[in-house]
Amino acid sequence: MAAQRVTNGDAHPLEEIVAVEEPLEIHINGQPWITTMRTPGQDRELSLGLLYSEGLLSDIADIDTVDVNDNVVQINGQISIDGHTRGFVRSSSCGVCGRASLDAMMARHPPAISLDGFTISCDSIDSLLNRLRAKQSVFDSTGGVHAVALFSDDSVITDLAEDVGRHNAMDKIIGRSITQLPLSDKGFLLSGRVSFEMVQKAVMAGSPCIIAIGAPTTLAIELARQHGITLIGFARDYRFNVYTGSWRLQD
Repeated sequence: MAAQRVTNGDAHPLEEIVAVEEPLEIHINGQPWITTMRTPGQDRELSLGLLYSEGLLSDIADIDTVDVNDNVVQINGQISIDGHTRGFVRSSSCGVCGRASLDAMMARHPPAISLDGFTISCDSIDSLLNRLRAKQSVFDSTGGVHAVALFSDDSVITDLAEDVGRHNAMDKIIGRSITQLPLSDKGFLLSGRVSFEMVQKAVMAGSPCIIAIGAPTTLAIELARQHGITLIGFARDYRFNVYTGSWRLQD
């Protein structure tokens, strides 16, 4: 992409690699459901992850076919979108745009998150985030995408996705993990802030832990506390803030 770099008032032409943002239309049983702005790639996984995190899909066996054609995904199966907003555009910065209320999002009986079993070592948090950063190949090229990763309780990153939308990256992870849900033995690493929709997706996926470089919102903290999720923010330079679920931390 052509651009100009200005240094001390002097402009010089250059070619920049820019993050791609394009619309993806998702159709359910022949009906348009949503258009989301995303970075192309893993569109099948993104669509399935979004359906699951929105509470429309509970079992992959309910899917008959998934056809991906350019910027359109056609999904057929035992899925009902009645009562759910159709046809709205979800921007790369918004995960819940068009929903009538936040309460409606959680009225779907998500899997219970166990208070036992999963633990995280305090000493491993910084090394996990360093490994996350080292794996962000698209960010290295463009500087314009978010990353979400899964990690195990022995501090191993098991999956990673990048996208212009942080919620898209998380949906891609959930879609790839759909046969392994709930993710009761995995936590999420976030390269940015923690908004309500990111915690909501973790709740739906059954994950007990979120670690983020950025800040959480008040709704994110309240939802994490309500569902027993360990929520860590401002994780960088060997320090972090724990907002909920401190019992999972080990020295």
